[in-house]
Amino acid sequence: MFKRKTTLPARPPIPSKDEIIDDLTQATPDDVVFKIDPKDKLFILDAHDINDLPEDLNDSGLKDQTEFLDPHQAYIKVASFMEKMNHLEKHLSELEKNKNNLKILEENLLSDITKVEEEFKKRSET
Repeated sequence: MFKRKTTLPARPPIPSKDEIIDDLTQATPDDVVFKIDPKDKLFILDAHDINDLPEDLNDSGLKDQTEFLDPHQAYIKVASFMEKMNHLEKHLSELEKNKNNLKILEENLLSDITKVEEEFKKRSET
């Protein structure tokens, strides 16, 4: 009745920008990475193919919302995305450092407040 869940293997690490570029430069022209899946063709089209969309997409307004990219534009967009991700990761690490520094400062401040309160109590008692 109740089955034990199957444990999935750990996900592989995300490849770095250099690994992606290396894979793309070593790929042959007939590699699957350069083939367009028919269901993805709506998102990556040459400019002259835009008018070849099915009528239901033209009527739904999806044509205006969908970005049509040629392969060079798609590569530029991916490279830009990778650059932005690296930028965000750099800033994330800086934020983590700043957060840790703020925690240390908070602890020091609370310690100093406690010391001042204790000193104030001692002086008020005498």
